[in-house]
This record gives sequence, C-alpha cells and structure tokens, in this order.
Amino acid sequence: MTETPRVVLLMIPFAGYDRGLLQGIARYTQLHGPWVFCLSGDHPGVPMPRTESINGESIEVKLTSSLTRRTPFHLQRLGATGIIGRINTPAVARTLLASGLPVIAIDLTEQQLADHNPLSQISEIRADSHNAGRLAADHLLERGFIHFGYCGYEGRIWSQRRQEGFCERLRERHMSCNIYESSRRRRPLSWRREQSVVSAWLRSLAKPVGIMACNDLRGRQVIESCLQAGFRVPDDVAVVGVDEDRLQCDLAYPPLSSVALNLERAGYQAAELLAGLMSGRIKGPQRIPVEPAWVILRRSTDVVAVDDRHVAAAVRFIRDHFPRAITVDEVVAEVGISRRNLEIRFARHLGRSLREEIQRARLAWGKRLLAETALSAEKIAELSGFSSPSYLSSVFRREVGMTLTEYRRRLRNP
Repeated sequence: MTETPRVVLLMIPFAGYDRGLLQGIARYTQLHGPWVFCLSGDHPGVPMPRTESINGESIEVKLTSSLTRRTPFHLQRLGATGIIGRINTPAVARTLLASGLPVIAIDLTEQQLADHNPLSQISEIRADSHNAGRLAADHLLERGFIHFGYCGYEGRIWSQRRQEGFCERLRERHMSCNIYESSRRRRPLSWRREQSVVSAWLRSLAKPVGIMACNDLRGRQVIESCLQAGFRVPDDVAVVGVDEDRLQCDLAYPPLSSVALNLERAGYQAAELLAGLMSGRIKGPQRIPVEPAWVILRRSTDVVAVDDRHVAAAVRFIRDHFPRAITVDEVVAEVGISRRNLEIRFARHLGRSLREEIQRARLAWGKRLLAETALSAEKIAELSGFSSPSYLSSVFRREVGMTLTEYRRRLRNP
C-alpha cells in the first residue's frame, strides 16, 4: 500500500493571503489525495510563522496550547513527507534544510534569495508584486486621478516591488508619485503614533489623491488616518490595497478596494509541484507566480476624480448602465451638452473617448464574469453589453492579448 503523504503547512490560517493558498492546496488534494496535513496552530510541534502588525513590525503569534509551545519542531516525529510554508526564522530554516525533505517556500526575503543562501535553491511561491502595483495604478488612473501616493513598509521586498510597479505605470502616463517615508527607527512606531505620521503625510498631498497601500492591512491604516485627519474617502483620498483579504477590507470604513491575487491557482500548483517532488518525478526547484487578477471595487475608490462635472456625470452614467447596450448618444443626452464638447472634455481629462470609456466598462465586467463564473461566452457578452460573442472575443483579443478561453484557464485553472 502506498504511504499517504503527510504535509506540514507552515502558514497563517487567519491571514487572507495564506487562506487563498490553502484553498488551492485543499482543491488539489480533494482531486488527487488523500493527504494528511499538519497545519500551524492546530497541530502540536508545528510552529506558527511570524506575522506583521499594521505598522510592519514582525510579531510572533502566541499559541494558547502549552503543549504546542514546548514541543520542538521535529519533522521526523511528525512523519512529514513534504513542507509548504513560510520560513521566517533561522531555526525553522535550519530544520527544513537539514531534513532533506521537499520544501516549497512562500515569499522568501531578499536575504534568503541571495546566491550564497541555500534557501535560494528551493522551490518558492512568489507574488507578482510588480504587476500588482501596475494594476493598482491603472485602477486609479481610470478614475481620473492626477495626484498619487504610495504607502508601504520599509525593508519589505514585496512592498518595494509593488511600489516600483505602481510608479513605473504612472511614469508611462507622465505622472509622478509621492512616497510615504516610514520611520527609520530601530523599532517601528506603534499603530497609534504611526497613524498621526501618516495623517501628516496625507495633509501634505494635493487633493483629490489616489493612494496605493502595499497591502490591505496598510490600506486600513491609511483609511483610518484619513478619518483622523478629517479627509473624506474616497472624495478627497481614494485608497486601494492588495491581497483581497476580505476581512481586512470590510473592517475598513469605508470598505477597501483591493487588487485580487490568483492565490487559489497558485496553491493548487504548489500542491501539484510538491506531489511531483515527493514522488521523485520532479527534481529541480521551480517558481510558482501568484498573479494579480483584477481590482475588487469597493467604496474606498468608487469615485470619479475629475473637476469637470460633465465628464464625472458621463462616467457615472456609463458605470451605472453599461450592462445594457447604451450608446454614445444616450450618454450625451444624459449629460446635456453637445457630443463634440463632451468628447473634447473626455480627451482632456481622461485621455480617451466616450466610446472607449463604454467599452472599458463592458470589458472590465466581462473579465470579471469570465474569472468568477462558468457562464458561456454568449451569456457574458449579453450581460456585459456586447452585441455578440464574436465581438466580445474580438475586443478581448485586441485589448487583453488572449482569447476568452485562455484568460479563463489562466485565472481559474491550474
């Protein structure tokens, strides 16, 4: 009888990022299992990875079980055959490397990725932070913002890469970004003191301003700092985070928009890779990307940031009515000025035409339906306002660079 794999999961089950990966791992094992899991927090001897507080400080989660605290991390006693998880202490790194077992790490640090570090030679799950930043920039640009800020964590490689992607996309549009410089003290400021510093930074920015936060936890702090400083969200300050941690997003007031990452797909691929490593079918290390998918719109960015009331009214009308086959003439009639006048204003403030704005709204909705539902191309075309499936396919191929089937497979399947 073949031995059932026993996999150690060094993950934080209450964190949205890790839960998304866990869902993908679970989906793989439901199809190809069984596997037995030893998960941090529910199994004696499996340490809980360090997590981050809202000010970026690395903190250790204290487990209530005295048995869990005192039991050493001993992979042989656990009967482990493979590991997926975070390696954020030297002791855990030494234990995993000494075991000789297949290991897939999650988001290694810059130091761990250095050529001299043996951890750089193992498989890894890594978020495509650069493109997540670009997607956040596009989201704010589409809403007409011309002033931007980025609020991240100092010394975090993933935060730096999200910042770089965000600023790169803005530079392509000949725009700049104001970077929040966090404290360079030995220890980060407390959450309460950090809010006051962020509030002062927000006061220094031209309004209205679109802010990208490096993750949803940081996005919560930016929104709370806006409340402290007396700014309206999203009218004065719009905020978008990353990770689509729904609990963190809903704890913010107003709720936080966020760049969704394709975590479940990455988790499925990680489990598939680990199965190959454990069986010996796969020998060398591989990198599994966690790709950004789209921005989940919530109230924190649900705004049109242009001074021109006619353009703002037109954009609101399009976003409220695009699922049906609205025309440019209908938008013009709603706004109450000439088509030529409105087209000139659109080009000046948004850099695109009325027809392009309608198509962007339809395409964004079509992409979301493709990713989140099993609806046919015919039904998606109907629901997103395209005249036919063939027209939807043509626009999609031109604007996205792939077919409908390729896009759905990339986002929804391993």
